Amino acid sequence: MKIIKSINNNIVSCIDDAGSEVIAMGRGLGYATRAGQVLEETRVEKIFRMNTPTQTERMKELFASLPEEQIELCTHIIAYAKETLNKKLNQNVYLTLTDHIGFAIRRLQEGMEFHNALYTEVKIFYPQEFAVGKYALSLVRKELHVTLPEDEAASIALHLVNAQFDTSISETLRVTQVLHDVMEILDGCKELALDPASPYYDEFIIHLKFLALRVFSAEPETRPEENFVTLIRKTYPVEYACADKIIAYLEIQSNHPVSDEKRAYLAVHICRVNQKNEGEKNE
Repeated sequence: MKIIKSINNNIVSCIDDAGSEVIAMGRGLGYATRAGQVLEETRVEKIFRMNTPTQTERMKELFASLPEEQIELCTHIIAYAKETLNKKLNQNVYLTLTDHIGFAIRRLQEGMEFHNALYTEVKIFYPQEFAVGKYALSLVRKELHVTLPEDEAASIALHLVNAQFDTSISETLRVTQVLHDVMEILDGCKELALDPASPYYDEFIIHLKFLALRVFSAEPETRPEENFVTLIRKTYPVEYACADKIIAYLEIQSNHPVSDEKRAYLAVHICRVNQKNEGEKNE
């Protein structure tokens, strides 16, 4: 690889062997370098390959504007997230999350207080990502001596969710708000008594989350299993009626049709966490 430009003492932009521009990070990589110089690849600790040239330009501008310790810390957080979540994250997360944390620190230093309106929903629907967000706050406090508000753990979590599903942050926020509304619909189903202590509750929350994400991504519908749908509708009429309300709401919000099969599977998940069915489940 050949160096194009030094961004700071530890980061340079380069041309790789395929002719694409990448950003390389490593201790002292950018110190006393010049354009056209061959990069010592044994010194490279991390290479950022962005999805588009525009993202690469934005990354270079961002890295040039931030203290080196903030960049290294954000890279560490993302590496920790990949390992902890065991999920593939879109490369764009290096741009969006680093930018967000840098802005959050600057906002705090300027005395601007921020509250995440979806804090509770993020804790419920994305507990693993929220835990990574909490870890990130502890790392910022330890390494940078900056105490960010706990709401930022939820904001960091949303960026990680966004990176997993390759959606925009606005779409992730929208889906999270929809999940909040779905929980209110469930609360309004008076024939139900959902049990958060149920061993099936976490599975139920995960099902809701992925159902909403699939609906909003307009995932192609499969041909419904009519016999299965009919069986669930007859066996669990209360749960199916509640599932029908939720699906109707999702169809309105996403402007996409949802199959009866998804209604039936949602009804099954509702049944498993409905306390009023405990006797039936234990038979």
